[in-house]
Amino acid sequence: MYENEPVLIPDVPGKICFKNKKGSEYVQYETGRKYDPVRKYNVPERKIIGIRIPSLPEMMLPNENYYQYFEGDEHMNEEQKTAAKHYSGDRKRFIMLRELFDQMYYEFQLQSRRKPDDPVNGYKAVKINSILEPLREIMGDEEYAAYLDLVDVSTETEQEEAETLSGKSYSDVALMLTQYKGAIKRFNNERM
Repeated sequence: MYENEPVLIPDVPGKICFKNKKGSEYVQYETGRKYDPVRKYNVPERKIIGIRIPSLPEMMLPNENYYQYFEGDEHMNEEQKTAAKHYSGDRKRFIMLRELFDQMYYEFQLQSRRKPDDPVNGYKAVKINSILEPLREIMGDEEYAAYLDLVDVSTETEQEEAETLSGKSYSDVALMLTQYKGAIKRFNNERM
């Protein structure tokens, strides 16, 4: 199991290597070498100690093997500690929002099949935006975030919003949510 708090990848020359597997880059630590009489050379023995964070290439999410061989993040400077805390907070928030989004996406896919041209009411538009706005904020640096829209709400108070229509149909919102789903998947693969 991998921890949620990032640490620096250890600076041990010749002992750290990286292995790509299924879209993730694993950090391996060489614990020793064993002579193979069949091949007639030493074979390195390695343990996976974490997964490299794509958005912070000098940091990783450690597993239990990391703590067997290393002390922790005592060698981090203040900038790296701040980046690690920011990453941890964004990651937790992103995971929570992604779960809420998945439920909302599922519901709107069902509604768009049943009533594709019915308008979405203002209350639902406000609820949709309450999930989409923080997602856009987290993904704000990415080039595809500029193409993600929010559901239009053109009223002044929450009471009026709940009673009026947003101007978007269920199929319109389903299309918007499908674009967000693709952006979330890409962001998750590249940055988280």
